[in-house]
Amino acid sequence: MDRNGAHDALVALAKRRAADDVAMLEPLLVAESTRAYEVLGLASMQEYCGRLFGWGGRQTRERLRVAKALRALPEIRERWARGELSYSVVRELTRVATPTVEEDWVHWAIADGRRRTGHEVQKMVMRYRPGALPTDAPAPFEEQRVRVVLEMSGSEASRLSEVRAEAARRLGHGADDETLAKMLFDAFLRVGGSSEEEGRAPHQVRMNVCERCGATERQAGGEGLVPVEPIIGEVALCDAQVLREGERASQTVPPSVRREVLARDEGKCAAPGCRNAAFVDVHHIDRRAEGGGHEPDNLVTLCTVHHDAVHRGRLVVRRSDDGPRFERGDGDTHGAMNAGDTERCSRAAKHFEMLVEATGSERLAREALDAKLGQAPGGDSESGEVVAPRSQPESGHGRPLRPRSS
Repeated sequence: MDRNGAHDALVALAKRRAADDVAMLEPLLVAESTRAYEVLGLASMQEYCGRLFGWGGRQTRERLRVAKALRALPEIRERWARGELSYSVVRELTRVATPTVEEDWVHWAIADGRRRTGHEVQKMVMRYRPGALPTDAPAPFEEQRVRVVLEMSGSEASRLSEVRAEAARRLGHGADDETLAKMLFDAFLRVGGSSEEEGRAPHQVRMNVCERCGATERQAGGEGLVPVEPIIGEVALCDAQVLREGERASQTVPPSVRREVLARDEGKCAAPGCRNAAFVDVHHIDRRAEGGGHEPDNLVTLCTVHHDAVHRGRLVVRRSDDGPRFERGDGDTHGAMNAGDTERCSRAAKHFEMLVEATGSERLAREALDAKLGQAPGGDSESGEVVAPRSQPESGHGRPLRPRSS
């Protein structure tokens, strides 16, 4: 290949890449809205796209932002698909373009047939507010007010209510949204803590858990106790301070053992690819109610999201001589990304939940599902039924894992 051939090949590849990038927009938004990553045992879209495309967190957020913006900017989308605009230019144009000024910004970006670079467009765009024309005078600097809307589950909303109530208690008066956000940011960015704090169970929000049926209530600020999923209590009980009527408070994991496990796992989630060190629990791989002990090799540090995924059957942690081994709920390697994965993992998680309700045991549910998955290589559990074991786990440590179906 000579110089001319190399250039022509790269031009063709650039156009093909632009078309592929545009074709990715809608599937990307659907994957986010349907939370496709959850059934794969992944924590977020950032982790999902990191494994699939090699993107970092910021790049993932920007790709999603651009995809959403382009739903209202058809000309920019079309020019990108034809290879007339690069992603870096499109990324910057979506910061300022609106439907009424979209055409003006496109013409500025490709004026006189010269394709401006992403850096050139960035320098121009940062001087303008959304909706301005490129011929307008640059806007004077002022910090804008931004409206932020949060969407979350009922159980997480109750946690937010508890945080707001605690903020008001510390301040001596009600906390507005901005004050609450600042307090949360400060708490998140604060590093360190005493060794005594590291050994203490992290869950300090009051929960009532029925040891017989598994019904769970959680303190939600001034609203009192509100019902939440039993699985929320299961996650908390792995690493919590427990107070039974007439007994002294005790920790699920002894403080000295908790410190040892956190030190071994470097204070962060042990799930491959996860770096979360801000909100972590110590999880029993073999549950206490099913004979598991507090030995460090039976304990693993997990972030809240991966911990929840384990109890929902979307992520599996197994003990091995080399330390905890992570798998997806369908038995494939954690982090594998292949066509059909979400369907297989979703079926496996539903079967796991069904088996847990039938047996009251995560261990028996996992054994039955492993047997079924072993009959269908690749995790395809579509044909046939998963039969629940008839035996129940011997338990000297409280209630069944989940309430049984009536």
